[in-house]
Amino acid sequence: MSKDRYIQNDDIFLRGARLRARQDAAAHEMHQDAVRATAEQFFQALVAAVAVIAHADGRLELAERRTLVEAFIASTAKKGFSVTELAQELSEYGRAYDYDPHTADQRALSSLSASKLSSEERQSIRQICHQVITADGLVHPVELGALHRVERALGLAGGAL
Repeated sequence: MSKDRYIQNDDIFLRGARLRARQDAAAHEMHQDAVRATAEQFFQALVAAVAVIAHADGRLELAERRTLVEAFIASTAKKGFSVTELAQELSEYGRAYDYDPHTADQRALSSLSASKLSSEERQSIRQICHQVITADGLVHPVELGALHRVERALGLAGGAL
């Protein structure tokens, strides 16, 4: 047997190790993509739900904004997203509500209905909405109606906070 043949055998083993390393990296990357997709869905659903709540009584008060940002930072939606992105998304919903409130409301609720979230994520969104509603110390009946619409869109039975 020649020396070259042993090198080729070693090379086969090295190629197998490299292939396994690439497969492991690809599997890890696919897992990270799935985590990012889940975080994106939660983020989009949170923004849609808060937009419905915020525009029920006309606008998002400063205390409500602070509560939303604090809840956002503490939630799983924070992974991969910034407060700036949250503000941009809310701003886009704000423009849509300024243009046509009914259509914007229906769009937000339909995106909530279509979201594929776990029951814990849905409960978390409902809890954040409840915190935002009560943040300014005034609970408007229209905000409670908006919360009920959000709960229905999320597939939750109302009133179990």
